[in-house]
Amino acid sequence: MSENENKISTSNMLSYGMADLLWLVFNGIFGGLFFIFWEVVVGLDILIITLAYTIFAVWNIINDPIVGYLVDRPRKFWSRLGKRYPWFIIGGIPAILFLAIIFSPPYLDPVDAAWIYFAWVLISLCLYELFYTISQLNHGALFPDKFRSDSNRRKGGFWRMLLGILGTAIGFIVPPLLIKIDNASSFASMAWIFVIVNLVIFASSIPGHRESKDLRDRYVKEQETRESISFFHALKIVVGHKNFMAVIFVFLMDGIIGASLTASIQYVNKYILEEPEGSAILILAPFILAVILSLFPWLLLSQKMKNNRKMLILGVFLNTIGLLPFLFAQDTIGFIIAAAILGIGGGALRIGSNPVLADAIDEAVADSGKHIEGSFMGVYTFFIRFSLIAQGWIFAIAHLLTGFDSNSATQSELAKFGIIMHTALIPMILTLIALVVFVFVYDLKPEKTREIQEKLKEMNL
Repeated sequence: MSENENKISTSNMLSYGMADLLWLVFNGIFGGLFFIFWEVVVGLDILIITLAYTIFAVWNIINDPIVGYLVDRPRKFWSRLGKRYPWFIIGGIPAILFLAIIFSPPYLDPVDAAWIYFAWVLISLCLYELFYTISQLNHGALFPDKFRSDSNRRKGGFWRMLLGILGTAIGFIVPPLLIKIDNASSFASMAWIFVIVNLVIFASSIPGHRESKDLRDRYVKEQETRESISFFHALKIVVGHKNFMAVIFVFLMDGIIGASLTASIQYVNKYILEEPEGSAILILAPFILAVILSLFPWLLLSQKMKNNRKMLILGVFLNTIGLLPFLFAQDTIGFIIAAAILGIGGGALRIGSNPVLADAIDEAVADSGKHIEGSFMGVYTFFIRFSLIAQGWIFAIAHLLTGFDSNSATQSELAKFGIIMHTALIPMILTLIALVVFVFVYDLKPEKTREIQEKLKEMNL
């Protein structure tokens, strides 16, 4: 195990982390522009958009855990191609294409063709999600196998987070420069430009996902001795581990912060600050810069603490209270300061997240005696995807209750308060609840994680 650890070069870690850059570019485009594109630019009714999201949630229920289970099923190609690498490739390219299709609908009347648009949203979303899950799930499931020691998990997590923030910068800052809110075709042009960009990023991530011969041999050895288990048995193993589910709950609530905040920035910029599209950069840039600048100090603190649980608690706490300044910001300067404060907490959370998730998966593998990381990541992705569903309903309820008018260039004070609600207030409350649950439920302290690592070694897992 130590020999394999020494073979992980910085360049290989960087290549692996390029996939996180790609996913965050995806999230920037999708999370930042989807709602304002379909509600304001296309003019589709918010309830129809939310209905599509609800059905999409049902698709998530079916899609994510089953994909995770299926990719864990023993395959003959494991010894030659690897367990995760082929699926990572198979899902990546179609996901890139379907992301562009979401923003490339035909030009129709949004009232007369409302249900045609509904079908376009639903089908493109579901296909995008299917291929995204296939690729992203296997990327995440590879992490605990590829990075075995706490030190390498923190280092690998550091590069993942750093590249992820770079992806956030690209995904949130560049697309608004290529669009005009009153020009639907500009969104399609932007999306297809990013097809080329995303394909280049995806190609650079391939070397980091090729499994070593030692790892492929271990997969084959496990396959020979492993008993086949049913999908529902695998699902029972996953959801039966309280620490893993506590981590998921925290990440779900944090995902709501991310989804709501990123989708809200364009609304804040247009209706509260009344600035042109590209001005959203003024809010996003200080957040991204604060995360990047804080990552290395947080990594040093994490290595010194040697306590993944405490590091995540600190990160979630800072990320939660970091939303408070958004409630009081009145102008561009106020939102810039709020974004920078949130970015500092976001850096701490990102350093703490990967090691905690890997620890929780290790515990479940040790308890079950089975390497079913794909099933774990399937359930993980399924729950995290609910952050987008929650964001959709938060937007719909806030807009309906406060009288938001997508056909008007100006909004009432109540409607502006509704925007602040889905930007910060509701996500902050939900994340505070998650923090309390995590503190009282998650019990993987350093002593226990060391015992789990020793048990995995004894079990040859």
